Amino acid sequence: MATTFEKRRQKVGVVLIAPAMIVIAGILGYPIVRSALLALQDVKLRAGKLDQVWVGLANFRQMFSDQGLQHAAINTLYFSAMEVILVVGIGLGVALLLNQPQGRSGFLKILLVVPWAIAPVANAVLWKWILNSNYGVLNALLKTIGLIDSYQVWLGTPFSALNFLLLVDVWKSIPFVTLLMLAGLQRVPGALHKAAYMDGANSFQSFRYITLPAIKDAIGIAVILQTIWSLRVFDIIFVLTRGGPADGTVLLNFLAYRVTFNFLDIGYGAAIANVIFILTFMLAIGYLWLLKPKPTAGAK
Repeated sequence: MATTFEKRRQKVGVVLIAPAMIVIAGILGYPIVRSALLALQDVKLRAGKLDQVWVGLANFRQMFSDQGLQHAAINTLYFSAMEVILVVGIGLGVALLLNQPQGRSGFLKILLVVPWAIAPVANAVLWKWILNSNYGVLNALLKTIGLIDSYQVWLGTPFSALNFLLLVDVWKSIPFVTLLMLAGLQRVPGALHKAAYMDGANSFQSFRYITLPAIKDAIGIAVILQTIWSLRVFDIIFVLTRGGPADGTVLLNFLAYRVTFNFLDIGYGAAIANVIFILTFMLAIGYLWLLKPKPTAGAK
């Protein structure tokens, strides 16, 4: 049982931290509450004034008949699924290659962090230059080695533009997942692999029955974080395509921005943003659950 002195210390700690927690709660809570209230209203900017009418769940019901939102949802589902598969798969593969004794891969690890360290907008501008149809590095390189006869418009069709956005985001996201996987791999005792090889296991069996179970939490965390981040993608869309061509690269996050700031339908834009927030919040709960310490065998 806690002593009287310890209880007093706890109370003092609560009193000291309370002002900061109140400020943080206000900073985080006000936008959430304000956005939720806007989502329940028809809010439009007319003649320089906000015209606000309470409509309840009408904005959310509108989503079921909004073909633009349905198209953005399909794009988002494809983008998120492919990004998670590619980033986690490639990240795990690179981590396995870098899982060497300290010193052998130190420089490669430093080099690996570069794409992740670049600011999102700078990253998008860099790729806009690489993919430029008139003077882009990719066109120049492919034409030099004879793979194309003329410069291509890489962002010229909805499908190719969406996939190049996917490529850009995957390129930036791989370093973090690789380091996360590498941290998990380096916690696996080497003696387990040696014992497995002595018992006749091959490399695949060792990976399947020893490595994968040992890093399953790291994989789960990577999947959840990448899904959350894929729902928040905005910078590369804004810089590279602005949602085009033919709305082929409009994801839910960008649609919320467009509806709010381009179409000035603030209530409906807030409703879309709230749906994204709920999805992200649910994934965040899953992330925290994975981080929760697991009881060891035999623990009471």
